[in-house]
Amino acid sequence: MNIITKKKLARFAPAVLLLAPAAAAMAAMPPVIPEGWSDGYVYANGIRIHYYRAVPAPGKPVMVMAHGATDYGLNWTTLTRELESDYDIYMVDARGHGYTDPPTAEAQGDTGVEDLVGFLRAMKLEKPILMGHSMGAGTVMRIGAAYPDLPRAVIMLDPGLGPPPAPRGAAAPRPQVPGPGPAGRPPALVMGGTPEALVAQNNRAYDGLVAQCRKQTPKWDVLDCEYWAVSKRIYHGSYTSAGRGFGPGGMNRSEALARITAPALILKADASPEVRRANEEAARALRNGRLVHIDGAGHNLHHDERQRTVKVLREFLGSL
Repeated sequence: MNIITKKKLARFAPAVLLLAPAAAAMAAMPPVIPEGWSDGYVYANGIRIHYYRAVPAPGKPVMVMAHGATDYGLNWTTLTRELESDYDIYMVDARGHGYTDPPTAEAQGDTGVEDLVGFLRAMKLEKPILMGHSMGAGTVMRIGAAYPDLPRAVIMLDPGLGPPPAPRGAAAPRPQVPGPGPAGRPPALVMGGTPEALVAQNNRAYDGLVAQCRKQTPKWDVLDCEYWAVSKRIYHGSYTSAGRGFGPGGMNRSEALARITAPALILKADASPEVRRANEEAARALRNGRLVHIDGAGHNLHHDERQRTVKVLREFLGSL
């Protein structure tokens, strides 16, 4: 047996130290759940739903976060760290995302809404503050509309609000959908399709995804890109056209906003004056809420301009 003594090991140390950075660069390790956080599952609405919980804060207001399409619960990590000392925060993996079960053929437009409502009931979470981004913003919007007595407040990060009005005689404008703002956004990835296309995406190298995200979104914290890369490798959207109908619900957005009675906040990405006016007009449907544009931010405004986002969130949350 070749026994390496401490003296011999010391001779190898410089080489080991030289090799370590190169090895790390070639194969970076994905991030783990932050210290003090936990995760778990509940069975609700016919599926197993996975969630993360920040450092428990018993007695503090409960906040439940719903992520955007192809993301997962830990994409909220950097924002959650800003808020976790004051709130008991749960981050839920949507159906087909993270470690929650995939869509089924029976999934319909309101399935995402009923999934999250089922989660809240299974966990016995009373009067939670609901916060959602993109797809998740549409989900919490429609929960606030369909279950007005359920949330303490509804916060929507860059939901779609419909197209701006067309000038008289002009062609109808293209629908306004979340898109790249001044800060850009990560590369678009497959959201649904053949098993081969989705599995090919899952097989993309973690290091390559992180590097691409870092290049295209230089304002993001590195941790945002790391969790973003993980979410794309584990995303398992529907392989069938029937299952792709699942989402935040089919209720008209203006109708949904008008039905929300809880205090509500809409945060929108930076935009042209015309689009800002259209967004503000759409937000007039809120009975008890307001809209704020985050200067300098794109669709992922809580990553692009986290401190500006946190400032507006704290002002709103402080008024509850």
